[in-house]
Amino acid sequence: MKPEILAYLAAFEQVAQHRSLTYAAHAIGVTPAALSQTIKKLETRLDVRLFDRTTRSVNLTEAGRIYLERISPALANLREATEDLQLQAGVEGGTLRLTISHPAGKVLVEPMLAEFFAHHPHIHVELVYDDGFVDIVREGFDIGIRNGESLEGDMVAMPLTQDLTMSFGASPAYLQAHGVPQHPDELEHHQCINYRMSSSGAVYKWEFNIDGKLCERAVSGPLTVNHGDTAMRAALDGVGLITGWRESMRGAFHAGQLVEVLKPYWASFPGFYAYYPHRTHLPLKTRIFLDFLVHHVQRNGFSNAADGQWRP
Repeated sequence: MKPEILAYLAAFEQVAQHRSLTYAAHAIGVTPAALSQTIKKLETRLDVRLFDRTTRSVNLTEAGRIYLERISPALANLREATEDLQLQAGVEGGTLRLTISHPAGKVLVEPMLAEFFAHHPHIHVELVYDDGFVDIVREGFDIGIRNGESLEGDMVAMPLTQDLTMSFGASPAYLQAHGVPQHPDELEHHQCINYRMSSSGAVYKWEFNIDGKLCERAVSGPLTVNHGDTAMRAALDGVGLITGWRESMRGAFHAGQLVEVLKPYWASFPGFYAYYPHRTHLPLKTRIFLDFLVHHVQRNGFSNAADGQWRP
């Protein structure tokens, strides 16, 4: 095998993953024209058309799909072996791509980053926030962190926390002006801050535990957002009621910035999990990050610690 074939194969994999010459070229650091020529050279060498190209899209042919399935594990093993060697030698390098929901990032990952980089300056971390469903293999992520309801079924899942609680709150000023709701049915008379999910485009229906059953309610109000921090800012300013994981709202509750409401109807959901693709060999950078994350959340009381107790 000639040396340049490895570069051709890596370029082919990037185009297949991104389904776009432009995005793949940006990821590799070349021009779309140069990448297009690389793909043409590979197709000429193989005497097989790997992609169907239009002005708007790039899609794998059936032969391209089969070829990708065969070469991807080998390319992954080669990258991982190289990164592991560099990490063990203390060489700067090794990028860990992490897709994470906003609440998980806020309560689990963001507080540990400074300490992590102090211990592991040779690992570069790319955080991509997305509260929707993400195909981490197709999008090229090493790890995902979501609550248990949002996991892909074919992933290795590592529990990080106990069950999460969906809470409700509002600012003291809002409650003084509009009153305190005593039952979810009363929300039709209140201003609620809605959340539009990026994965489906649907507006999230608030969820309650009513008589031991999980019930949904569509709520209305003056504001719909797609970012939890925006919703929190609006709630603190008295725009309306907010729902969110208690674990990410705990600080505002404790500080008196928000007041807990509808507490008898708070529902529990599976906790946060770290997940990654099935592999016979987990890259060293991934093992290092996961070990550090688990140690951090246990030490700070967010996880299933040895005594099985949730420590606020």
